[in-house]
Amino acid sequence: MSPTTTSNEPLRAVDPESPVEDRIEARLARIEQRVERGNLEGRKAGRAFMIFAVAALVLALGELIAIAAKLDNTSNPVKAATAAPVVTAAAPAPARRIGVALREYSVAPSPAVGSAGKVTFNVRNAGAIPHEFVVLRTTKPAGSLLKGAEADEAGNVGEIGDLQPGQTKTLSLSLKSGHYALICNLPGHYKAGQHADFTVR
Repeated sequence: MSPTTTSNEPLRAVDPESPVEDRIEARLARIEQRVERGNLEGRKAGRAFMIFAVAALVLALGELIAIAAKLDNTSNPVKAATAAPVVTAAAPAPARRIGVALREYSVAPSPAVGSAGKVTFNVRNAGAIPHEFVVLRTTKPAGSLLKGAEADEAGNVGEIGDLQPGQTKTLSLSLKSGHYALICNLPGHYKAGQHADFTVR
């Protein structure tokens, strides 16, 4: 048998009339050449992956160092002492008069806390289409009352119907302490998000 062909050596043509051993040797040489090319491409891909992996590791290490530095700065007692004080908003005081704006598709009471006893809702349709205003006493969140296509009105304690755009109406109710839902239950309005939670203390 002749020496093995390397990937850089061209393959010699095999005469179909040549002996079977020469043809087998030529085929084996071709297969060996393909395997060598595959190995070479694999090594190149491996080197590229190694470069990528090292670059990703360096970036991750840099991020980790930056995060550690920030955490170290926040735990520094001198810096913490000079930080601005946190201001929390005071809870709204319960009110007897509540302004309510109805829009497509929201109910906005101001304030959102009423005082137990007589509560007067001053309801304005600030939207461009008719709305209604319904007050429901319920333990469920205002957004959890859907029953079919509309809200379940169990616990209804009062309402204003057919409020035209720009119109304002007043509704006075005697309310006990607890949770209420303020909704518009015209077709599709509640489902579109026209509801709000309201608390009476």
